[in-house]
Amino acid sequence: MQTITGFAMGLLIMVGVALFSIADIAFAAAVVSFISLANTCVALRSGYRLIDWVFVKWVLTGLVPAMILGILLLNYLSAYYYDLLKLLLGVVVILAGTSLMIAPSSFSKRSGLGPLIACGSLGGLLAGLYSAGGAPLAYFAYRQPLSINVIRFSLLSVFAASTFIRSIMIGVSGQLNADILKVSLIAIPLVVIVTLITSRFVHLVPDRVVRVSVFIVLIVAGGFLISASLLSADFFHP
Repeated sequence: MQTITGFAMGLLIMVGVALFSIADIAFAAAVVSFISLANTCVALRSGYRLIDWVFVKWVLTGLVPAMILGILLLNYLSAYYYDLLKLLLGVVVILAGTSLMIAPSSFSKRSGLGPLIACGSLGGLLAGLYSAGGAPLAYFAYRQPLSINVIRFSLLSVFAASTFIRSIMIGVSGQLNADILKVSLIAIPLVVIVTLITSRFVHLVPDRVVRVSVFIVLIVAGGFLISASLLSADFFHP
């Protein structure tokens, strides 16, 4: 789904983890960073020459500082307001699912530095919180008057850079542990294999079918997350 939609993998993993209480959200976000990095590096191997470096540079200018803020906010909410963290994830998931069903029209001209930095900041905040900042970045990028392949590989390079930087940040802050590395090492070979296969046969999969399927899963799961968080007795009490 990541290969076809461009951003859904992180959201699907995070919503599954939160909905079924499989692991802590911060733990899952760290694992998602590693496997997203593997996914994007494999996908970039054949199209790095198409990257629009101006787009990438200014998006990352806004993304990196906002991602630091997102990681700090994640640590705080994980410690004191975990149900609020899940509720916000539910909102993000629903908005991201909705964006899958919107076909944005292209701008008449390329966006300036301000909008690029602002979009990067929003994506960076979500990347720091949930390692899933792809939805706003993808929506904004596909409105640029650029070819689809240029947009796709430029986005992949942004995701690769952001996940790499996020992984370094959690390592420097002492949050990286053996369990995160173990789960990541188990997942990465599967990610690489599936990415290689799907990138070869992606044109055979109806895009509309995938988008509708992911949309339904994200909307339903996001609704459950919001309901569960609001009904929690600890929601309003740190």
